[in-house]
Amino acid sequence: MGIARLLDEQQPDNMNKTSPTALTEEVNQNNGPKEAKTKQIFLGIDAHLRSYEVAIKRDNGAIQAAQRFGLSELLLYAHKQLQRAEEVYAVYEAGPLGFSLYRQLKELGIKAELSAPECLEQGKRKTNKLDARKLASRLYSYVHGDREMMRVVRVPSVELEQLRIESRQYDQLVEMRKAMSMQARSLALSQGYGTLSGSWWRPRAWAKWSQLLPPWLLKRLEVWRSSLGLLDEQIVQSKIALIKSVKEVLPKGFGAQSQCQLDREIGDYYRFNNRRQIACFGGMVPQEYSTGPHQRLGPITKVGSPRIRRLSVEMAWRLLRFQPHYGPIVQWRQALSGTNKVLKKKAIVAVARRLLVDIWKMRTGRTTAQALGLALNCSSGSLS
Repeated sequence: MGIARLLDEQQPDNMNKTSPTALTEEVNQNNGPKEAKTKQIFLGIDAHLRSYEVAIKRDNGAIQAAQRFGLSELLLYAHKQLQRAEEVYAVYEAGPLGFSLYRQLKELGIKAELSAPECLEQGKRKTNKLDARKLASRLYSYVHGDREMMRVVRVPSVELEQLRIESRQYDQLVEMRKAMSMQARSLALSQGYGTLSGSWWRPRAWAKWSQLLPPWLLKRLEVWRSSLGLLDEQIVQSKIALIKSVKEVLPKGFGAQSQCQLDREIGDYYRFNNRRQIACFGGMVPQEYSTGPHQRLGPITKVGSPRIRRLSVEMAWRLLRFQPHYGPIVQWRQALSGTNKVLKKKAIVAVARRLLVDIWKMRTGRTTAQALGLALNCSSGSLS
């Protein structure tokens, strides 16, 4: 539903139903020109499926009591604030509602922000109204220079979001297949027939298992088998689409599918100013507790994107085979080829962090695959 239509539904029948801009002009014509009463208005929005709690703060004034709105009422309320201030800011927490409200507020002309979800509890009290007030307070501090007050989420373009959905749907299909396969294995195990091994639902394996299991159990497994076969087809189609979207020549071991998914998750590589930022985005920087002369480093923080971390580690394991002369592989070869599983896990994460940084360098034109000692899949081409 468009913004103009939502606003029109709240207006009298005799009002021109065109757009928020036209609505503003007509209000000014009917009531005469009005000067903005305030310079800035801040809206803290606690967003839920059926209602939105909104707290408002005008300039340096106190935060007013939060009000509850539906979606169309919220958009109309936010639009009215544009007539009362030179600038209107709004913020809500990222969550299952996605980016639609953010884009609708932007379309109205409001300077919207999306905050990373975090605990907004004040003491032992937590309500939607208190959360809205806390968001309005943090937004005010953030706009006036305190960038540590709020962690802002970068909103992708509509096109990039659709590409991410396509990429993530592949992972979701794989997880669904795994879950259904394990349910069938659990059933067979509970009846004393051992664990169904491998891809038991595929024709060759199913022909073997159908000779060993009783008819009543085969009937129950057939329910999962038909669904797993359909999932197989959808996974293959999705994988082919991801691979075909990569038109460039990649270094050996990178994998067209992995590189495609990594690019879609990161989006714009140029938003990172240094290697620390891109490594932190992948959650592959160590925890640290330092005080005075003492410094203690712990395991990785894992506060970044788990998808980027998983893709980077998968690519790093492939480089162990396909890129034996790659710098980080050479550095950690002894640990990676040893029998100490803990040390091997730490080593592959270290390689993945370096790999993610190097991909960022290549994507932003700071270096080339050849300069990093990465062999390409053919004699020409580069990752740029």
